[in-house]
Amino acid sequence: MNKRQLANLEVPAIGMGSAQTFNVEDSEGLGVRRSIMDNCIATGTTLIDTSPMYGRAEWSLGISMQGRTEQFQLATKVWCSGKDTGKAQIARSFELLKVNHIHVLQIHNMVDWKTHLPYLEQLKYEEAISLIGVTYTYPPGFPEMQEIMKTGRIQTIQISYNVMEREAEEVMLPLAAELGIGVIVMRPLGSGNLAKDLHLEPDLGPLEDFGITTWAQALLAWALAEPRVGTLIPSTTNPDRIIENAHAGNIPTIPAEIRDYISKEAQRCVKS
Repeated sequence: MNKRQLANLEVPAIGMGSAQTFNVEDSEGLGVRRSIMDNCIATGTTLIDTSPMYGRAEWSLGISMQGRTEQFQLATKVWCSGKDTGKAQIARSFELLKVNHIHVLQIHNMVDWKTHLPYLEQLKYEEAISLIGVTYTYPPGFPEMQEIMKTGRIQTIQISYNVMEREAEEVMLPLAAELGIGVIVMRPLGSGNLAKDLHLEPDLGPLEDFGITTWAQALLAWALAEPRVGTLIPSTTNPDRIIENAHAGNIPTIPAEIRDYISKEAQRCVKS
């Protein structure tokens, strides 16, 4: 897997998200998640993003990683109001994930960020976490996120960015580059619809010379061609999809004309 920089942390170009995909507790579901984690290790897809907001995701990740957590870089979040509540939630994340170090601790949807930042800074000073971040999915939250970025107190942001959602290019990506803030991209395939909800079949012919064999790989390669992006975190419930996605993280950066081609194919083929 190609490596990229997320602030001062080296991470795989493609990691994995767990929203709506790791909220399981039955033995069959956990078995599938262990297989997913097996393939994450095999392919180098070792940055895993989660949150207390995702139901039992932290718990099932902790079970699925058990005995091999040192092979992963973990990103989770605090998602609550209040200092004591935040401390308790963060402690619970360490417990559920079965780790004593978390690589990226993010304030989910910027909820009560002024309250949580001092404690996260304490954890970073104590080396319990490596990086502090904030997340927000949609452009209406970007002005507040910019305010937080300009404080100099965070090292990462997590935003939605894909071939059909490009608002981040206007201010967020330039500001992140200016401030040296790492960018984690959620929803690089939309909610899966950009890869699956098609009314026409994309023409992959011009992409074959670049090692792109599926439309999902094309969409991931499109996002990775943006140099200000640190890592992508697509999610899946299919172990084989980890292998397919990881391939996009192994190919060289596609040239601008191929990126433009993918954008035009998305406009032509993805249902609006």
